[in-house]
Amino acid sequence: MTSSDTAKWFAVVLGVVLLLVGLLGFIDNPIVGAPTNGNQPLFVTDTVHNVIHIVSGLFLLYAAYGLSGAARGNALIAFGVVYALVLLLTLVDPDAFGLLQYPVNALDHGLHLVLAVASIAVGWMARNDDTTLVTSRRS
Repeated sequence: MTSSDTAKWFAVVLGVVLLLVGLLGFIDNPIVGAPTNGNQPLFVTDTVHNVIHIVSGLFLLYAAYGLSGAARGNALIAFGVVYALVLLLTLVDPDAFGLLQYPVNALDHGLHLVLAVASIAVGWMARNDDTTLVTSRRS
């Protein structure tokens, strides 16, 4: 398995998850969405936040299926940098200077940090498409 393969599947899985989370945010549930009738989801989102998740997921799916090699790695690095900037922005102002209806919480900050670091790391690894990951087999 090459680094580019790892990056592809990382982007596919994360892209699908973000796309589903964005869509789920429009449905009343305990995980993600707007607070309603006493329901306080773990991740409080509004329409803008949900659309950002959907666009992020679509970008990652494009990176997975539309790009390869170093281009895919660069796209993941760019994605990670954007999420790092989102983390910094929401640490300075949790509602992104009025862009978001509900301020992000500590879970959002942790998630943005993990997304940024993991995306940059996997993207960096994928920039050299010739690198093969070592796997072990037990006989």
